[in-house]
Amino acid sequence: MRSSCFAMAMATTMALALAMPAKAANYSYGCKPSCVVKTERAYGADGKVFWKKVRICK
Repeated sequence: MRSSCFAMAMATTMALALAMPAKAANYSYGCKPSCVVKTERAYGADGKVFWKKVRICK
C-alpha cells in the first residue's frame, strides 16, 4: 500500500514537472499570430512580370 502511494505521488510529480516548462514556453498569452499568404505581382530587372508569394502576419 505504501509503495503504491509513493509510486502514484512520484508519477504525478514527474507529470507536473514535465508539463510546466511546456506551459511556460507559450508566451503569447493566447494571442496567436494569424498569417495570410498573398500573391503579388512584381517586376524583374529586365522588366518581366513574375508572381511573388508574400506572408503577412498580424
